[in-house]
Amino acid sequence: MPYPSSRPLALRALLALACLGGAATVLAAPVAAVHDAAKGQQQAMLDTMRDLVNIESGSKDVEGVERIAALIAERFKALGGKVEILQPADIFRLDDTPERVGPMVHAEFKGSGQKKIMLIAHMDTVYRNGMLKDQPFRIDGDRAYGLGIADDKHGVATILHTVALLQKLDFKDYGTLTVLINGDEEISSPGARATITRLGADQDAVFSFEGGGAEGRLTLATSGIGAAYLTVQGKTSHAGARPEGGVNALTELSHQILQLKDLSKPEEGLKLNWTVAQAGTNRNVIPGQATAQADARALKVSDFDALERTLQERIQKKLLPEAKVSV
Repeated sequence: MPYPSSRPLALRALLALACLGGAATVLAAPVAAVHDAAKGQQQAMLDTMRDLVNIESGSKDVEGVERIAALIAERFKALGGKVEILQPADIFRLDDTPERVGPMVHAEFKGSGQKKIMLIAHMDTVYRNGMLKDQPFRIDGDRAYGLGIADDKHGVATILHTVALLQKLDFKDYGTLTVLINGDEEISSPGARATITRLGADQDAVFSFEGGGAEGRLTLATSGIGAAYLTVQGKTSHAGARPEGGVNALTELSHQILQLKDLSKPEEGLKLNWTVAQAGTNRNVIPGQATAQADARALKVSDFDALERTLQERIQKKLLPEAKVSV
């Protein structure tokens, strides 16, 4: 995945984040000093992104996540932080939560001020192990490329070099600077959510270092994630000898998907996309069951509630009257 214009964005990110903890104090200093210090971190930040990309760390590849966690912990220790690798103890299990989930890296830096600030990012990716060999890290002009660089290895790198930048500026006008990098964000943070909530509740400000899009803007809210499960129960029968004796669950599922495909309202932050489906067991058997899953996103709980009501209403319109449909 490309990280557009990574060199200027890396610099802009470091400049903006130099203001953490006490903007008035930093902004009162000469801008040139901050700019020069940020430029001094630019190549090192690109090198860090390379090192992070070169470790494959898919959410369900716990060994890979452990390797990248060890590297990140080592980097924070080198910056003088109090660092520990936390194993998830309170796992919130969802339907797709693996038996094991990756650890978290927790680092803490003490300042001379009062405010408590927390920086969070994630080191896991959506990619399968082995994909890196076909899409290695590279820099082409003003762009850096590599699996997971935009989501969210550049965020991890930005935090590391923001801390280094603050130290270069001898800026300590914060009480505590806490960093938490989790290893299961792409599967809804089942192992990290309790720790994020517990530590976050004690902060004056929490900044998440997910990508902000091409504009690099600050986002004040992000969507919640839900899932929809559609099940069709039909009746099996021999596809050659007596197809009319069956109730084709795949046919009904196809009908349902088509009538449930236009429920997204992107302008309101509501999205529903059907992403997984299964049906049938043998080529010569009318499928008696079919299932599908959809990924749902919304900015408000009330939108999820309304979406659920609409789904329940629409499935009542069936193509095959004998099929049983539930969502």
